[in-house]
Amino acid sequence: MAFERSGLCRIGGSGDSRSVWVYATTEAVGTVLGANFFLPAKDEINKSDIVLVLDTNAVDFTVTFCVANNGTTTVTMASGTAIGNT
Repeated sequence: MAFERSGLCRIGGSGDSRSVWVYATTEAVGTVLGANFFLPAKDEINKSDIVLVLDTNAVDFTVTFCVANNGTTTVTMASGTAIGNT
């Protein structure tokens, strides 16, 4: 699957601070954190923004952040930390 804009929701951030986002998906977390998955959101997700990836199949979160965004061809996310229910 590919990035779905409807799964991305900004939940915080204002002024000079960075934003916090939730991305809800049935996609595997490894795919979501892969190279340029968030490229379609390159105009929204900025370097250092936090993204909470919600796996709607398992109801688990992975916390990550944007490591790099050159605004055109590259959006790189950190490897992330899983937060589960077990």
